[in-house]
Amino acid sequence: MSDSLSSLYGGRGIAVTHGRGSRVFDTAGREYIDFFNGHGASLFGHSDPILTDALQKASRAVWTSGAGFESPVREKVADELSLMIGGGRVFLCNSGTEAIEAALKLSLILRKGRSRILACRRGFHGRSCGALSMTFNPKYRDPFMPLMRNVEHFSVSDLAENIDDDTAAVFIEPVQGEGGVFPLAEETGKKISDACRRTSAILVSDEIQSGLGRCGAPLASSITGLDPDIICLAKGLAGGLPAGATLWKKDLGDFTPHSHGSTYGGNELTASVSAAVLSMVMHTDLPLKAAESGMYFRSRISEIESSHIKDIRGLGLLNGIELDIPSLSVVKALQKNGLLSLTAGPRTLRFLPSFAAEEKDFDNAAMILKKTLEEF
Repeated sequence: MSDSLSSLYGGRGIAVTHGRGSRVFDTAGREYIDFFNGHGASLFGHSDPILTDALQKASRAVWTSGAGFESPVREKVADELSLMIGGGRVFLCNSGTEAIEAALKLSLILRKGRSRILACRRGFHGRSCGALSMTFNPKYRDPFMPLMRNVEHFSVSDLAENIDDDTAAVFIEPVQGEGGVFPLAEETGKKISDACRRTSAILVSDEIQSGLGRCGAPLASSITGLDPDIICLAKGLAGGLPAGATLWKKDLGDFTPHSHGSTYGGNELTASVSAAVLSMVMHTDLPLKAAESGMYFRSRISEIESSHIKDIRGLGLLNGIELDIPSLSVVKALQKNGLLSLTAGPRTLRFLPSFAAEEKDFDNAAMILKKTLEEF
């Protein structure tokens, strides 16, 4: 690992050179089942032919024209995204954190005079100062407290009763990913939605990890009882290229002119890939396949006879396995045994397989997990 790179992320100890579908290969030629997929950004797996073709075609045209210029492909992406919220407005950016920042600023503009922002315990919304305000984990927040606005954090079950007429916005994930992979119960989601409607608080659904078909529907909000005013998307939106989006209901209003912006947001190169992504998510059976694949994978894991497994949670291709041993140690051992994964807290494994994963990949992943837990 280069000494020039910041040590923020630690080191995995391998260098991935290329991939095909659900598999990646390192510099030693070793093959891995990839259930990490760039923190879930490679939602379609590696070297997807449709996305590769879209990128190749786009590379021969204008890469970025800048905001304010008319762009057919940017407008196509915005129109497709708008349909996901029943006809709304769209801000295109480069990442999930930027999508959250846009949602926060927009909420404060649209609910001027209200002082409260609410979010969930165990929630994760990003690491920039605004997004970090909504993120719960103290290990991320504490060094930067002087820079952050005051945000109130409640348990998911207590959130609805704490929404009042002074609440500007409520931020929530349909499935808490970083916080342990906890899907929101539909009844709870409906209560939160009803409380926001009753008080005119803006409900922001963070679909950065759960959206775009990963959890069995284009939006996980639709299967967890949420009726959001604003939706934030990113991971997978351009198949692994930097892309994010904030969508909101048109009748809410809009940003005041020049109150926000992005140099690269909606650039033609990335937007061309996003257009291909949205076509597959919205007009094929990929979300249904994700729902079925997730159920199959969780059923295979449930067959593992290991005292270390305490709970199995998930929706679609977003899955968490709670253990009684440190999850980071298991992630490292899984990698050694040919399976890439990540943590979701100190004792929860997270698996983010792509749409490219097949039944044999889930079978092999479960077998590797069983073998690895036996080593502990």
